[in-house]
Amino acid sequence: MQAKPSELIARREFLTTAGATLAAATTSSLLSGLAQAESVSDRPSGNPSEPTPVMKIQRLAWAGIKIECGDVVLFVDAHTDPEYGANNVELSTSASDHAGSRSALITHHHGDHCDPVALKSALGPKGRLVCHREVQPWFDPQGIQVQAVGLHEPVFFSRASGLLVARAVPAADGLGHPQFSWVIDGGGKRIIHCGDTMWHGHWYDIARAYGPFDAAFLPVNGFRQVEGRYTDSGVPMSLTPEQAVSASKILGARLVIPIHYGNTGDENYVEVAEPEASFLRVASARGVATKVLKGGEYLEL
Repeated sequence: MQAKPSELIARREFLTTAGATLAAATTSSLLSGLAQAESVSDRPSGNPSEPTPVMKIQRLAWAGIKIECGDVVLFVDAHTDPEYGANNVELSTSASDHAGSRSALITHHHGDHCDPVALKSALGPKGRLVCHREVQPWFDPQGIQVQAVGLHEPVFFSRASGLLVARAVPAADGLGHPQFSWVIDGGGKRIIHCGDTMWHGHWYDIARAYGPFDAAFLPVNGFRQVEGRYTDSGVPMSLTPEQAVSASKILGARLVIPIHYGNTGDENYVEVAEPEASFLRVASARGVATKVLKGGEYLEL
């Protein structure tokens, strides 16, 4: 039996109303879900049934740090150099030597950021060193297991627990060599370690993808290399104090720890005058929270 025109119109109106109601309900549910997802941190903290471990960070020599989270230890740009005297912190850990408990990240291959000889002892036979795949060909790993990764590729420490997760993000090397910064999550916190990068335009994308940061470890000495084939252009090869503060503002860093400064005795390596004092002065003027860590001192997040 053929439906009357009036019945067809009624059905069409019903379907249109029902469809609009369903779409509105679906959209509301989706937005609610997104809002709920945004309100919950996506920063991994291990087994959700266990208490969230604290991210404990020790300042090492120069640009190096050691991160402890639960039973996992992660060295970043760790090296040793007798010239640093009291700030020459030994690369050691009390963490067990089971597979995956000891690891290291490097931002680039320069000797003051990559020290496989010292790391080999600290990492033990089961440790691993992680770097971006463009950095790997530039150094001798000295028998250490090396894992090369791409930009934004998550790396889990340990492989089983995932208490710490790191991702390589863009940086710019003053000598044109491959260099990358590291975004590291652990204990519900997120930090960034920027090696000795110079100023670049990737800060904005890093901030949008990963910010804000609970802490940022930024170089502040604005050095110039003036020896040999490196003609002094007058352009700083790492962040100056002013640039470090500007980068921290873009990144949304809640706390900034200055690194990579205090060189003495090398006339071919020229830092800005009083890098620490200059950084603290600019940071204070621009409302940036800071904490100076001396070699061996700890920060808990």
